[in-house]
Amino acid sequence: MDLGEYYPCLRVEDINKSIEFYEKLGFKIIEDFREENWAVLQHNNMALSLYQEHIERNLINFRGGDIEAIEKEAQANGIEFSKPATKHGDDSWSAEIIDPDGNVIFFNTYPSEREQYVKTGKLIDY
Repeated sequence: MDLGEYYPCLRVEDINKSIEFYEKLGFKIIEDFREENWAVLQHNNMALSLYQEHIERNLINFRGGDIEAIEKEAQANGIEFSKPATKHGDDSWSAEIIDPDGNVIFFNTYPSEREQYVKTGKLIDY
C-alpha cells in the first residue's frame, strides 16, 4: 500500500518559539505561514509541520497518496476509518484513521501533490 510521504505534525503553543527551537537543530523553513499560525520545516529528508491551534493533537500526515485507493485497501485489511475518504471543494482528498493507541493518522492530498508524487515519488526536495 503506497501511503505517500509522511509528515509528523506537531501541535505547538507558540509557533515562533517552536520555529526558533527547530532552526537551532538545523531545520529550515520551507513553508512559512506564521501569520496563519503554521509552518513546515525541513531537515534532510524529513519535513515537520508545526501548527498553533490548527490541530487538536500530534499526528502523522501522509500526503501524495491516492486517498480512495488507500481507504479501499486498508478497509480490505480490516481497518476502520474515523473519517472516510472525502473529496473537498478544492479537489483535495482527506481521510483519517486512529491507531490502537489513539494516534491519529491523517491522509490528505491536493491534485498537484498527487501529480508530483506519481511523477517523482516525492514531495520535498532533499
